Amino acid sequence: ACVPVMRAITASPVPEAVARAGVTPPASLAAALGVAPRPMAAATSTAASLALAAALFLGPLTHLAIDNKLGSRFGRALHIDDSLKLRDYVVAPLAEEFAFRACVTCCLAWSGSCTVASCVFLSPMCFGAAHLHHFRELRRTRGLGAAGVIIGAQFAYTAAFGWFAAFTFLRTGHLCGPVAAHSFCNVMGLPDLGGALGHRKKGVIVGAYVVGIAAFIAGLWPATDPRLHPGSAWDDLVAVGRAA
Repeated sequence: ACVPVMRAITASPVPEAVARAGVTPPASLAAALGVAPRPMAAATSTAASLALAAALFLGPLTHLAIDNKLGSRFGRALHIDDSLKLRDYVVAPLAEEFAFRACVTCCLAWSGSCTVASCVFLSPMCFGAAHLHHFRELRRTRGLGAAGVIIGAQFAYTAAFGWFAAFTFLRTGHLCGPVAAHSFCNVMGLPDLGGALGHRKKGVIVGAYVVGIAAFIAGLWPATDPRLHPGSAWDDLVAVGRAA
């Protein structure tokens, strides 16, 4: 995947878009992909992405805390003792974020083929489509209708996460943030809305959902402000998209 990305950044017609924008392209492939060894950039990206993900999951986190399951949930996740945990919490976040955020998003953004807004919207479509291969097995075991509903929900969830990950990747400029958020979301899983609505402390949990979503929306842009993230090339990418 790296070779096409490098060609997209360094070969025609990219220099034309970059030149028209008056910006300098990334100094290296690692910098373009957001994997350059820059500890501060990695730290700020990770902190912002995890804080936003935690805000979005404030409702489920509160639900787990009330049921005294919060510590055990993360304790089990941190104890990587089987191949499924290794896949879900380490390998999948690293591989998928590298492929769909670092490579696909980077290629779209630096090529000048679309604006950053279009890039954030379009790149997760590939991420969501990559999960459609489960349809055949689900149709065999659950039936056509159920398989369609499950795959549709999975596509919507993965695409929504992809929008968030693509946005934070482009805004913060480092892949560590999206990888950390991806691992966190895999640990949390889908929110248990039915359990929340039927809980004895429904008001507290639902209130946490509302507060968390509000905090996520309010903090999305400030937390990813490029001025806080030394690895960010957001302003350059915006200029390239406008000049294309």
